[in-house]
Amino acid sequence: MTLQTPHDIEQQLDQRFPALYHTLHREQMLDWGAVCHGWVTTVFQTLRARPPLLLYAREFELIAPADIVGHAEQFTDADSHVRLREGLQLLPFGSTGAGDYYCFWRDPTAPDEARVVLLWHDDDRVDLLANNLQDFIFRMMVDAVADLEGSLLEQGDVVDNLQHWLASHRPYLRAEQVQALHELYASPAMHTGGVGEDAAAALIQRSIGFDGMGTSFGYVPE
Repeated sequence: MTLQTPHDIEQQLDQRFPALYHTLHREQMLDWGAVCHGWVTTVFQTLRARPPLLLYAREFELIAPADIVGHAEQFTDADSHVRLREGLQLLPFGSTGAGDYYCFWRDPTAPDEARVVLLWHDDDRVDLLANNLQDFIFRMMVDAVADLEGSLLEQGDVVDNLQHWLASHRPYLRAEQVQALHELYASPAMHTGGVGEDAAAALIQRSIGFDGMGTSFGYVPE
């Protein structure tokens, strides 16, 4: 049986998604459409008016809920190159497209809300990216305009794409995050290739920085 809902997945894996992830599912924000040849010229065009979760983020591909269990099972497979050490649980929801996974992690020191981490497939390394899913969304929406070269945002008018993206994600962000993105996306740099890596990193640190952000830990079994 194909597992379609976050609740189904939670029952199968004995892990919990953040409440916001359930909301995104209910509001049909977790569907990038069927991956196919010519996706940019066909499926993508139907998504531009109301972009789903992090459609324009750099190095991010959403894992469809129906596919999550299959990816998560690699974390417990004895023959997998991303097998996790005993006691560590990660719940994947996205990938970089190069084998690395964006995951929810229940930090034992802060178990009430899942943090977002990046597991590297070719290194014993898990990077701590955000305190929660809401902050991760903000982080990726800032990072997306650091460098626009090759971005999907350039498919059509960049500013128009950004405004639709912010509009569809506004309900899932704090008011101050929406305001920061509104000001960022109004920058003249949107017409000249992006705001730059340093400016984006500074805004991320200033807005959602916390103790431990950017640190790493290992996941490989001993």
